Amino acid sequence: MTALRILVGVLGGALLLAILWAAFAGGALHGSFLDQFGVITTLPWGIGALADLYVGFALIAVIVFLAERSWLNAILWAAPIFVVGNVWTAAWLIIRLPSLARRLNRPDLQEP
Repeated sequence: MTALRILVGVLGGALLLAILWAAFAGGALHGSFLDQFGVITTLPWGIGALADLYVGFALIAVIVFLAERSWLNAILWAAPIFVVGNVWTAAWLIIRLPSLARRLNRPDLQEP
């Protein structure tokens, strides 16, 4: 379980670095975020990628709602996913993986 949590943390950290790089380097090269977003929304693959991204956010939000024990916690964890993205999902997974493994009855993933 520890190795899996570390892997999720590394992937979340890599995603955060990619986002920060895009935020600071992209503007100098190709215009602001809104300029680039405007271009993406004119491309068929851009629209498809954005649809895939937000459907994925909705799917993980469903899992968050099923896993969290209170509606308030579920809302506080799920809502930021649509703004912060999968960096937030990685944080939730790092925290919740042990309890998810127990609930899914996966002894091979549980902490000793």
